[in-house]
Parts: sequence; structure tokens; C-alpha cells
Amino acid sequence: MKHLTFLIAVLTLTSVSAQNNCSKFYPSQEGKKLTIHQYDKRERLEIISQYKVTEVEHTGGQSIITIAMDLTDGRNNKHIISSSFKARCSDKTTRLDPESFIAPGILDQYSDMEYSITGDDISIPNTLEIDQELPDASVYMSVNAGIMNINMTTTMSDRKVIAKEYVTTPAGTFDCYILTYTNTLTMGMTKTFYSKQWIAEGVGMVKEETRKTNGNLITRSEVVAIN
Repeated sequence: MKHLTFLIAVLTLTSVSAQNNCSKFYPSQEGKKLTIHQYDKRERLEIISQYKVTEVEHTGGQSIITIAMDLTDGRNNKHIISSSFKARCSDKTTRLDPESFIAPGILDQYSDMEYSITGDDISIPNTLEIDQELPDASVYMSVNAGIMNINMTTTMSDRKVIAKEYVTTPAGTFDCYILTYTNTLTMGMTKTFYSKQWIAEGVGMVKEETRKTNGNLITRSEVVAIN
């Protein structure tokens, strides 16, 4: 579940502004902050995610954005973990490396072992339109644990822009594109989740819902502050 929570946190992060060759749907201005609240199926505050763009580097025809992330337990206000990941911008598209999918702390467990991480970047272009299909994304991690190998695969498929509508959260009212996609996590057993995300040009992620295959809600997230 920790891996799922981190995966949702990363995938709900979209933009607060556009700059240079980056997509509008990822943060690209140094110092920009997002605060996102994630609720459980009973609408109880579960996770508080705070993001901040700490560095934007322009090199070799691309921009590399470093994003710091802090997760706090919404039930007891205790800090869970701090981490960071990078987004790379080129040709008006922003991409996250496959390693960005891996939950903080997982790699620390395997620091004395051989492991490899491969996959396809998660990407989003600078412009969206209804019925547009977006590329799948995936990450495959293999760990040589000596007596056995540990394998984990996460895929994000069937990404599509399905509609537009206005959405209101504590951060304001936004004109949003609606994206849907399927998350599949395989680590011994396979779990599938369906996500629906509302994103606004010039703002980024406004709201997201993740559900089980039977339609029951797992988590709901919304942006509560943009600084």
C-alpha cells in the first residue's frame, strides 16, 4: 500500500505553470509549491503531499526539473518521508524517468544487492484535446536477492482525455481536462486500479479519484493550495 500511495502521489502531480519547452501540466518554475490532500474511501484525510520545484536546469536542449516531495500522515500529522524526483522537458513534452515510480525507501532496502530498473517514461504534452490518447508508461524492477529474485512491475495504460468540466476545490474553481487511465501493480500478485484525473491548464492537477475494478473508491485527492 505504501508503494500505491507514492505512485498516486507522483501521478497526481501536474503543473502550476509552463516555461520554455516544458508541458503546462508539470511544475517548471523554481520555488513553485503545491499542496494536495488525499482522502481514503471514507473521506478521511489520509495523506498531505507537498511539492516544491527546487531547481530548474537548462542543458543540452532540455530542461531538467528537480521536485522535492514531503508526505505527512493526515490522521496524526506525523511526517512520513521526504524525497525528490526529476522531470525532463523537451519538444514541449514533460517526462518522468521510470525510477521516479519507485516508492521512497524501497531502493534503500536493496542497497547491498544488484538491481535494475527499466521502463517507459510517463509523459504529457503541452497541449491536450478531447479524445486524445497518451502514451502508456511502465517501470520494471528486478532485484537479485541471492536465493531468489524479486520482480515488480507497474504500468499506467489506456491513458485518454475524455472531457472538460469546471471543478471547485479549496484552491479555487478551474476549467479542467479529464484524463482516465489504468494502474496495474504486479509484485507476486497483480492488482488493477482505475484513475480519473482533472487537470487545468496553467494550474495542473485539481482532483483525482482512484477506484477498484468494482468501482469502489480507494482514494480521492484534490489540490488545496498553490503558492
